[in-house]
Amino acid sequence: MVSEFKSPIKMDLVKLENEVRQKAQEYLDDITEENLKSFAEATKYIAQSVLENYFLNVDDIYTNGALKIEDREVFNRFLDFHDGYRALMRKWTVDNAISLGEMKIEPSIKYPELTSSEIIGVPRKIIGAGTLVAVGLFIFTNIWIAVAAELLVIGTAAYVYRNNKKSQEKEFAFKVRMYEMQIEREKSRLVNGLIKDLKKWLENAEQYSNSVLSDLGVL
Repeated sequence: MVSEFKSPIKMDLVKLENEVRQKAQEYLDDITEENLKSFAEATKYIAQSVLENYFLNVDDIYTNGALKIEDREVFNRFLDFHDGYRALMRKWTVDNAISLGEMKIEPSIKYPELTSSEIIGVPRKIIGAGTLVAVGLFIFTNIWIAVAAELLVIGTAAYVYRNNKKSQEKEFAFKVRMYEMQIEREKSRLVNGLIKDLKKWLENAEQYSNSVLSDLGVL
């Protein structure tokens, strides 16, 4: 049940969105298994940091700040090691954890053939139709793992076409442009969708926080 009481401390959703978009620029310029994993780990850390900063700020305002609890019984209940505010918020974070998931995929796109000289410098996992591993976040569903997998396949194909010696020919140049447009669409879908889900996750945490404050007699 959502509490009607609300703390004056608000979740910093602007920080979340800005930092996730910044990490997308940092890691998703080049679509690789490692970059997708790094992006997933970074976005998970950002959301966790925003949540922790939030409940530490709530804790501070009611223990040391302008809204310091005057009632000694309520104050002690708020600080209780097992059932106090901070303990319950950490438990919520564990019970509703964001996890990393992976999907192993066999690329369905037929790559152009590479000569021996062209293979030099191409990551071994990209050559041929070997298994790729995409890592994404599991928040409410596993959809973002699937989107990361789709993005990885497209990005891998674009890499091979872009670096093939025939890439200046019309057919290959067209395929590169096609893949690059697909990549931008999927990146946008991935980033915007993750931000939306992470905001919902943080909003759920904020609602729970207000319920806890109400139950403890703070609000």
